[in-house]
Amino acid sequence: MQVHTLLSPDLILTNLKASAVEEVLREISRFMEERKIVKSGKKLYNRLLAREKLGSTALPGGIAVPHCKMEELEAPVLSLAISKEGVDFNSPDGQPTYIFFTAVSPISPPNLHLQVLAAIAKLAKKEKKSVVEKLLNAKTPEQAYEIIRDEEMQEGDEE
Repeated sequence: MQVHTLLSPDLILTNLKASAVEEVLREISRFMEERKIVKSGKKLYNRLLAREKLGSTALPGGIAVPHCKMEELEAPVLSLAISKEGVDFNSPDGQPTYIFFTAVSPISPPNLHLQVLAAIAKLAKKEKKSVVEKLLNAKTPEQAYEIIRDEEMQEGDEE
C-alpha cells in the first residue's frame, strides 16, 4: 500500500490556517466533510481529538498523523493538510508540525488501518526534512500530490 494511492489532489489542503491542535483537527474535519469523505465533520473531529488525547500523533521532523476509525466508511481515506507557519502539535522533538496526514479507516478489517499508518510512516521516515520541505514549497494540491507520488516511486526503484 502506498500513500499516493489513497490520496488525490482534491483531498489536499495546501494552506491550513489553524495554529493550535484543536483548530487543526477542526479545520481538517470540516475539509473532509466538505469533500463528502465523512457525513459529519463534528463526529470526525471528536474521534480525532479523542485519539490525540491518548498521545500526540506528531512525529519528529514536522509530520503528524491524526487518525481514527469510523463505521460509515467502506475503505480507508486520507487527506493531507500543509501548514506553512507550523503548529505546536506536541511533537516529541518539540519542533513545529507542518504536514498533517489524516487517516480515517473503516472499523473492519482492523489490520487495514495499520497498513495505512505503516504506509504513511514509511513515507515519513524517508528523509523527513526533504519531504517536509518539498511539500511546504508546493503551491497547489496537484504539486503536493506529485511530490508524494514521486517520493514513493523513488522508494520503489530502490527496493
